[in-house]
Amino acid sequence: MFTALTALLFLLGNMETTPAKLKVEVTNVRQVGGTLKVGLYQPGEGFGREDAKPFRDKQIEIVKPGSAVVEFDVVPGTYAIALFQDVNNNGRIDKNLIGYPKEPFGFSNDVRPRLAAPSFEDCAFRVMGKGATVSIKLLD
Repeated sequence: MFTALTALLFLLGNMETTPAKLKVEVTNVRQVGGTLKVGLYQPGEGFGREDAKPFRDKQIEIVKPGSAVVEFDVVPGTYAIALFQDVNNNGRIDKNLIGYPKEPFGFSNDVRPRLAAPSFEDCAFRVMGKGATVSIKLLD
């Protein structure tokens, strides 16, 4: 009896851990060169703060204008994305005197920040068991 109950609890506990494919399509890529840096965040990771560390991140070189695609394997759940094109490859997003990015950037749900970085809730989306595709338009 104990073994059957343990096995059932194990199966129920792992139902939501089967990886799903998250495809991130980045559009409006105008500048060739540099690196597109994509950060994937989970709730509670400080999304929107300068010192926030993403749950997962990927980088791809931009070799042509148009669009770019990045894929992640994730468990179903709620996530948010922040990304930018590091045009000069200095490892950070350059900003003007008032703190607005000088390099192309974007957020999931195509949130356009006003006076501050958007919240996790503003950018949040769900990945279900079959996966998801998120499209983000670069702002510059």
